[in-house]
Amino acid sequence: MAEPIGLASGVLTLATFAFQSSVALINTVQSFHNHPIRVRDLKGELEALSVVLSSLAETIASTTDVDFSVLKLPLQRCGSACKEFEREIVKCSSRSTDSRTSFRDWAKLRYMGGDIDYFRQLLSGYKSTIVVALTDANLRKASITAESLDTYKSLIKNATDDLEAHLQNIDEKLETIFGHTTTGSGSDALEMRLIQEERLSTQKCLQICAQLSEHIDQITLSSERSDPSAHANLDTIPKTITINGLQECKNSLILTAAKLERHMKDIMDRMVAKSRAAITSEEELADLARLRDEWTTTRQCVNICSQAEIHLKENTSTIDNYATGDAIQFMVSTDGKTIHGKNRGLGWRSRQVGGHLSDLTVQKISQDFSTISFQSVERARPSPRENAPSGRDGAPDDEPASEFKERYGPGFKLPSTANISAESRPGLKKG
Repeated sequence: MAEPIGLASGVLTLATFAFQSSVALINTVQSFHNHPIRVRDLKGELEALSVVLSSLAETIASTTDVDFSVLKLPLQRCGSACKEFEREIVKCSSRSTDSRTSFRDWAKLRYMGGDIDYFRQLLSGYKSTIVVALTDANLRKASITAESLDTYKSLIKNATDDLEAHLQNIDEKLETIFGHTTTGSGSDALEMRLIQEERLSTQKCLQICAQLSEHIDQITLSSERSDPSAHANLDTIPKTITINGLQECKNSLILTAAKLERHMKDIMDRMVAKSRAAITSEEELADLARLRDEWTTTRQCVNICSQAEIHLKENTSTIDNYATGDAIQFMVSTDGKTIHGKNRGLGWRSRQVGGHLSDLTVQKISQDFSTISFQSVERARPSPRENAPSGRDGAPDDEPASEFKERYGPGFKLPSTANISAESRPGLKKG
């Protein structure tokens, strides 16, 4: 039990560091009275980030069974970026001739070669990654509505798109720096070009793995959608063999991609080390170190979003039931998965069951429904005596049927001789 608590305390320390750094940066920005629209946008992003960081810290402090260790690097980088940008603001304002209340040199601020909007987008990437990680953790412990599920899917997609765009921007900046080192005819330049070619080759291999993994997902999804009734036959031998084979292929791709990622990191370390030898400016060296850290952190953020998407698919059951007539529809989860789907029934008697139930409960409900259906059919079936004509004496049809009636028909009911009076008999007189 000591290990999870130790991990949680380490992440909590970094979450607190990032939160305090964001609040300090907010206070620094607010200390200047001149706030152009880009500065106001930055302030709004910082406030949203601080709220998310505060929520994360509270969750970590109150929960010991959720591992947030994947956020260590993003939290460290987030806190450091806020501290570094705060120093840039202070340094820029100290060189300005304007007073603190009329500082107008916001446009001159630079961070890793980018302006205020670039830094705001960087913070947005950290915030989105943390929100994805928090939602992923909550999804494993509680159910969410269909609307929340769709919102979460959009959040993952938007966060991934933004992070990949940011990563491409970092790659372009690193390419520019590496380009200065690859020029020339010396041995260092030649080695740098070879490393660069290896980096591009590794990046291409990672793209192939990602495309193939996505293609496997599309094949599996299209197979399920092409035959909705196949959900009841998922245990057939050919389908089971195919699904297991595709999953093994995807697992192999995941391992291959992880090895390529480690190799890419080693290549980047070698390229940065080579580039440092050709850089003389302290500021350029600092930017190179930041870009290197940001490159690693952004790739980690992309991986967090990717894992969250995988968890979402694994922990969500998509069900689409449609039936007509006398139908019984089940849309239940017996393994804790979130259910996303619909029950549609058209007919004179449709019965539906939905929710999180145990296997025994589902079996019992199914048996009860079957019993009810059988009894309803028996009651609806006409009995032989209901088809027989009613008696001439107007006797009700629901009288118990006699053996005579079943053999010869309804017949007539004759009067008893004991009740016939003497007067009613012709030729008889009282004595």
